[in-house]
Amino acid sequence: MVVVYSIVACYGLVLGSFFNVLIYRIPLKKSIVRPASFCPECKTPIKPWHNIPILGYLLLRGKCRSCGRPIPFIYPFIELLTGCAAVAAWHFCVPSLESLTWHTAPLLITRILFLLLLIAISVIDLRHYIIPDVLTLPFTAMAAALSFIPGDITPLSMALGVLAGGGVLFAIGFAGSAILKKEAMGGGDIKLMAAAGALWGPQVALMGILSGAIFGSVYGIAAIIAKKTDATGHIPFGPFLAVGIWISVMFGDIILQSYMSFIGIAP
Repeated sequence: MVVVYSIVACYGLVLGSFFNVLIYRIPLKKSIVRPASFCPECKTPIKPWHNIPILGYLLLRGKCRSCGRPIPFIYPFIELLTGCAAVAAWHFCVPSLESLTWHTAPLLITRILFLLLLIAISVIDLRHYIIPDVLTLPFTAMAAALSFIPGDITPLSMALGVLAGGGVLFAIGFAGSAILKKEAMGGGDIKLMAAAGALWGPQVALMGILSGAIFGSVYGIAAIIAKKTDATGHIPFGPFLAVGIWISVMFGDIILQSYMSFIGIAP
């Protein structure tokens, strides 16, 4: 398993490097393919060996080789975070190598990619207050297609997941907008949870919304107390939904069973 986890971590590091490209270019509506990676300050192309995750940052000693400007630490941090997240996602989503068959592998790999992409989605939302459709809608479409392959997601559970994730969040946003007289829920958040529901079904979607709401409320109250924002300040909800999805995927069954035992219902 150590060898498998090491390989998964390496793929995660590479994906993390790619996520840095997505985070920088997608909000600016730039191509993610061309041109090749370059320094945002002096526009000098980055050598291939300087683009190796983590190692490239260390070789350059955290500075651009051309202009000498410091390379933001967020770049290697996202690479390292994605590498660690890849191992965690693999551990919780793939019970064993034997479980990867022709009809289970596509969905499992798609789920892992979605979980990892939540890192890039969260950073984009934190910086720009948007969740681009290009990062969410394809997963809903893939889940719809994969639901017809024998497995733990059927077309019915996929549809119910979309309704539970996207529909419930849309209803909450609609009610909030009617009460507050302003937009209470971004369309990107709704599409994000619709994709999560499509991939895992209604349980993960609903628990993800609940967990995200709890974390978001705690953060919002703390921000108001710390005077980082006011009572009407806009707070990106995407990162909290991302945390909620991760918690639901990893510990959802345990949380649900514990709650049912607490209220006296046998699991």
